[in-house]
Amino acid sequence: MVPKLLHQIIGPGTTDIIKKCLSSWRILEDRGFKIKYWDDVDLEIFITKFFPFALQPFLSARNHAEASDIARYLIIFKFGGVYMDWDVQLLNVRKFIRLMNDNPYGFLLRDPPNRTVASEAFSAPKGEEYLEYIVKEISTIFKSGMRSMVKTPQYSGPYRMRDALENCETKQSIIPVKQVFAYDYSEIRDMPKREITQPLIHYWVHSWL
Repeated sequence: MVPKLLHQIIGPGTTDIIKKCLSSWRILEDRGFKIKYWDDVDLEIFITKFFPFALQPFLSARNHAEASDIARYLIIFKFGGVYMDWDVQLLNVRKFIRLMNDNPYGFLLRDPPNRTVASEAFSAPKGEEYLEYIVKEISTIFKSGMRSMVKTPQYSGPYRMRDALENCETKQSIIPVKQVFAYDYSEIRDMPKREITQPLIHYWVHSWL
């Protein structure tokens, strides 16, 4: 159900870690995946054409995270596939393919302590209504003038994804984040020494947290 299509949003200011992360995904092309890179110009054209209701929230985003949040939900809604932030590294292609095969309707990663949903890594078939619903909620908050009262994570990021799940069903599997990421946010600065069994690592290089 989820097409073999990987979407990544590329911003300014790449680093060696980001280059390593981006290059790690190229092996998927040998497994039949297509990789689509998006920059700010691509995103504005895309949203203008297909989702004009989200254009003003996108253009008025307070930071790149908010803009890319809006775009990533709509990209996967429109085309389907996998979204990965540019600072997520593929460690084990076999385990990632298994993750895809075991979750044909896509996946969401949940952080158990606060039940937030990771906006940096998810997948879905095209037309997954939950993803469009998130952006409609963002647009409603923006138009109401209430955006200034909430921070980015609550407005467009993992808390928004969590709250949207309370009002909109999804066929995506919900998986604990530590089953997929080698380290969570609290561990990444001082990576614990242990065997890594997960397929991905997220470095949070440009974290807004």
